[in-house]
Amino acid sequence: MKLTIKQKQTVILTLLFVLILITLAQGCGSESNSNNCTAPAGSKITISPASSTISTGGVGLFQPTNLNWLVTVDYPDGTVMPKACITVIGTFAVPNGYGLYQFFTGPNSTGVAVNSGFSAQSDDFGQYTFSTLLTAGTGTWTDTLYVQSGTNQGSATITVN
Repeated sequence: MKLTIKQKQTVILTLLFVLILITLAQGCGSESNSNNCTAPAGSKITISPASSTISTGGVGLFQPTNLNWLVTVDYPDGTVMPKACITVIGTFAVPNGYGLYQFFTGPNSTGVAVNSGFSAQSDDFGQYTFSTLLTAGTGTWTDTLYVQSGTNQGSATITVN
């Protein structure tokens, strides 16, 4: 049986379509996918310290103040989750609210200055260190930092009083 050019084109397009579907299906729906860095439900996110209080006698900060934070992500069974994707949020952090502090991707206000809601990834030991630089001249206030991965959340508070 001899195929016409139109039939050959139809066969080629059909085979190409099937190959594309197979290729796309291989990357979908697998929880063991190495690119899945979201912590599974029931994981624990811990921020250390759990709170940081700066006492100013109620007059506010006279100079910018740095605070370092350590995030640890654990699987539900308590083992560390390496390379966990996290999101860091602060209500009063730049650009939100009053911009009372700025997040930095490294300790001691090093690395890159980033806005509230920035994404990061823990190291091979399930840990990530970042910092906040509190703005001088601010009055007394309290804010909560949130670190999220999937449906999991950890929190810590900053208080200036």
